[in-house]
Amino acid sequence: MDYIMFCDHCGMPKPIVEHIMREYFWIAHQVYCSNCEKPNQIPKYLQELALEMHKQHYGKNE
Repeated sequence: MDYIMFCDHCGMPKPIVEHIMREYFWIAHQVYCSNCEKPNQIPKYLQELALEMHKQHYGKNE
């Protein structure tokens, strides 16, 4: 499933594909807007969801 974030600065939606969510969001702290190029904090609940996705995909021991 894909996700979407909205820029905190300009409001532009940013689609987040499942692969990016699973591989990077659990360790990243921010994502840059494709429109205004400003950083946006990744909410804690998305980081936790991404970590769970990562564990399910690769196993719990990583």
